[in-house]
Amino acid sequence: MSLFKITLISICLCFNLYAKDNKAIAFTSLNEIYFLPIETKETKNNISKLIKTAERNIHIAMYNFSYKKFAKELVSSSKKGVKVKIVLDKSKIDKNDKIYKYLKNNGIIVKIANKKLHTKIAIFDEKVAVLGSINWTKESFKNNYEVVMFTKDKKIINKMLTFLNKF
Repeated sequence: MSLFKITLISICLCFNLYAKDNKAIAFTSLNEIYFLPIETKETKNNISKLIKTAERNIHIAMYNFSYKKFAKELVSSSKKGVKVKIVLDKSKIDKNDKIYKYLKNNGIIVKIANKKLHTKIAIFDEKVAVLGSINWTKESFKNNYEVVMFTKDKKIINKMLTFLNKF
């Protein structure tokens, strides 16, 4: 076997091991966009990975949040020391008060917007933001036509943080 083939195989094996160990999402560009329901699985997996791999903080503003899987993952991250802050729309709290109580009773900072909050955004460690039309509900991921963008653009992330810090 030639030295070139051995080197190439070694590089591939090392990259494969790195990819398995690296928990963060490897975006191929500054912005990634997904359309649901076509890319539902990828979108849910990416959001889930971001929640699970956050190290410092997660900021969320969500009109409607009832997706239990994400709620459980947020609580798990919070218990690992990640500061999780969520802003919700008041009109949706009564409908989903189980999730609201679950989050609040498990160390999540939950704020209620005093005006209609139709925003759907999340920021992870000030490094990656998620924004789009989707509410974090099982129905939205399963039945709706939605768009979700993941971005590493610092300008966008800072503007979103400025908005979220008003709550």
